[in-house]
Amino acid sequence: MVHDAGVPIEYRHLVGMPRFFQKASVGLVVLAAACAPAAASIPAVPAHLRVAQELVLGLDDVTGGATVTVDTALTAADAVEILSIPGVTTDVFARNGFANGYVRAFAWKDPSLAVTRAMASTTYLFADPAGAHQTLLLFIDAAAAVGTDRMSLGATVGDESSAFQIDAALTDSFGASISMTTTGIAFRHANALSLVSYRALSGEDDPMYVIALARKQLALQTAVAPAGVLLPAAVLPARLESFTHAHGLATGLVLTVTDVPAGMRVRNEGPMSAIEFAAGNADMGAMFVDHGFLSAYGRVFTRNSQFGKEARMIRSGTAVLMDSAAAHTAFVDFVDLASAIGGHSLGSVGAGDESFAFQLDNYEADASYVEVLLRHRNALSLIEIEFPARMISRPLTLELAKKQVTYQLADVGTLKPFQ
Repeated sequence: MVHDAGVPIEYRHLVGMPRFFQKASVGLVVLAAACAPAAASIPAVPAHLRVAQELVLGLDDVTGGATVTVDTALTAADAVEILSIPGVTTDVFARNGFANGYVRAFAWKDPSLAVTRAMASTTYLFADPAGAHQTLLLFIDAAAAVGTDRMSLGATVGDESSAFQIDAALTDSFGASISMTTTGIAFRHANALSLVSYRALSGEDDPMYVIALARKQLALQTAVAPAGVLLPAAVLPARLESFTHAHGLATGLVLTVTDVPAGMRVRNEGPMSAIEFAAGNADMGAMFVDHGFLSAYGRVFTRNSQFGKEARMIRSGTAVLMDSAAAHTAFVDFVDLASAIGGHSLGSVGAGDESFAFQLDNYEADASYVEVLLRHRNALSLIEIEFPARMISRPLTLELAKKQVTYQLADVGTLKPFQ
């Protein structure tokens, strides 16, 4: 809730931009996949991991009070049943070269709830890293298919990795609805593919704990096979169109989940109209139209408030206007608006053709907001970062601004080091 002159304004995590406009699946899902136990027909690969049971977390690796609920090897039939991905059969797993898999799951009992906090640690081994990579892609597709939100790991776990979160409403023993959050991290090291998943009350969601568990599981694998195996990146088809001097679409000109701090998840994203870019402000939306508005796109990242001094929300959006002159005029209008509402100037962030940052405080909500306005040619970008009150991070602000402008530089073929 943001307040302006004593008038409360509702503010949820919508894609719409930005704050100063407003001032003028039941149960834990374990993705498991494995083929039949290793057979003599699968050639041994030197220095590769071979026994999945040794490469999952144990009771001593998780927080106290847990009990082991599942401790078993996995077959191809188990994998097909649990994944339930259309078109994925045991033949698909066989073609990917599965050798063996293992899962160990844990639960923390709470007598007041019908469900418990739960975690699962799984490792699947393959004949080669390529098979593990292909199955990681299946996991990513399966997570997207059930509506998960992508989550930042801060840095890659293993040779390659992906993380997600999903919320579900469950019922406790008294019939009350409770919100649960499941966090999943899938990563590949050499020929091993692992998944760490953790379910807890949404208010107790702790993605950093899950990331630490994933890195602990990776350590079990690197202790046996220290060197990972990086696969060559896919060769993209050559671009047929030449670069232009102006931006055409806003879709690719916003921050992605890999750009934000660890534990943040994509909460909302999508194209926006001129008024939506202006957070519903009709006057500002009309101003965009007058300046030759072409398209806009936004993405919002959040994490819960237990992270202390760290950022709690990041909103990234870009609008593409008719030409650079129009974008410059819109930039000036924005700066004037920021001054009019009493934003504390933080100066330029040194990114793009011109930039301006300012701070807004809402002590009633225990929050401080940094708004960053960037222009590169005919693209106008806004980044909003929510911090606990008086705890803004200038290094994070500058880092995000430069990452956002990188997409704009690449879009017109002028990617170059920042001065």
